[in-house]
Amino acid sequence: MTNAFLGCIFAPLKKTIMKKIKKTSKLLILLLFLTYSSSFAQDINAHSDAQNSKTHDFKITTLNAEWLSCLTSGPKDRELQINNIVSLIKTMNSDLVALQEVGTSNFYNTIDTLVWRLGSGWEGIVVPWKANNCSQNQGIVYKKSKINLIDASLITNGGSYNDWSAGRFPAYYEVSFLVGNKQIPVAFINIHAKAYADATSYSRRKNASIGLKALLDKDFNTKRIVILGDFNDYLEGTICGTCGGISPYKNFMDDVINYKGVSAQLKTVDHFIISNELFSNYLDNSAFREYSATQTIPNYSSTTTDHIPTSVIFRVSDGLEIDDYSSSNSFQCYPNPTTGVFTIQSSKFKVQSVEIYDVIGKKISSHHLITSSSNQLDISHFISGVYILKITTEKGIVTQKIIKTH
Repeated sequence: MTNAFLGCIFAPLKKTIMKKIKKTSKLLILLLFLTYSSSFAQDINAHSDAQNSKTHDFKITTLNAEWLSCLTSGPKDRELQINNIVSLIKTMNSDLVALQEVGTSNFYNTIDTLVWRLGSGWEGIVVPWKANNCSQNQGIVYKKSKINLIDASLITNGGSYNDWSAGRFPAYYEVSFLVGNKQIPVAFINIHAKAYADATSYSRRKNASIGLKALLDKDFNTKRIVILGDFNDYLEGTICGTCGGISPYKNFMDDVINYKGVSAQLKTVDHFIISNELFSNYLDNSAFREYSATQTIPNYSSTTTDHIPTSVIFRVSDGLEIDDYSSSNSFQCYPNPTTGVFTIQSSKFKVQSVEIYDVIGKKISSHHLITSSSNQLDISHFISGVYILKITTEKGIVTQKIIKTH
């Protein structure tokens, strides 16, 4: 065939093919544009959702300040020591610092001096078990923009006088995390356990731990608890060479449903144990020792303290866990523990709905009770364990804990 003849045959076909290619190209371009637009819109919506769902971090630190303000023990230059503690707290940028070995007397309150030197955005309190500047009291300092103090006292019924180092009882601070216009109640228990590695001191630490846990299990079992301070021993193992290698705080560590030693992996005696109400708010693996902050202070161990601070971070989301003690205490769940059916009762508020979460924060079920007069729920099909009830009322939301048994 000649080229002219082939041209006559394929020319019309070529035009048809080119038209289809152009049409297909336009469709392909349109499809790509729609796909990109959809993806872009999803990215915008995801970004918007992230912006609308804010989180708030609270950095909490514990520090043994080594005889702070005592003239006969600890670092010799008292003025330098307290200035170094102030500098350290500012460098760490913590929201609340629990201190051990803080002196106070009728003539000189160390916490007041710390707060004054930290600045107008800070507050603090010490609850002395013995009011003199060498009495090794526990105190806290905190940022007013992040923390609200509700109450403070000594816990004198969670272990004996002797076991708590002859009267150095735990200090209890009832505070709230400030999240926008909401307050998230948290209870801090600042301990300074009996020191030394001998078997007798170990036994006193162990007995004090048993007494404290018994009290918390009985009277504090619905509160968000943070036990922090100078434990004077490990959470895994012990400093006592003749005590079988078992931590005196094994009772807390074994109760994995209700407590978690979040600093257990750190080879330190300055620790944090949290209750299950805070499991979902603890930022995983955030427990660390503040080596970097201490390195900003010359001759830190001799001029400031022989302890390295330990810090953790709690994270709270907007719209989560609106609670206050007054309304929480007006609710009763019974029987608790329960094998299945239990009742939620309140003399003040009408229950509208209940959400049930497991201890790691996963929602298990939701229930609308606004038309119910009995406020009864059946969790007989749940596995045994601890569950958190998020109860919605006409006044807001409170949380309660329910224990499911066989």
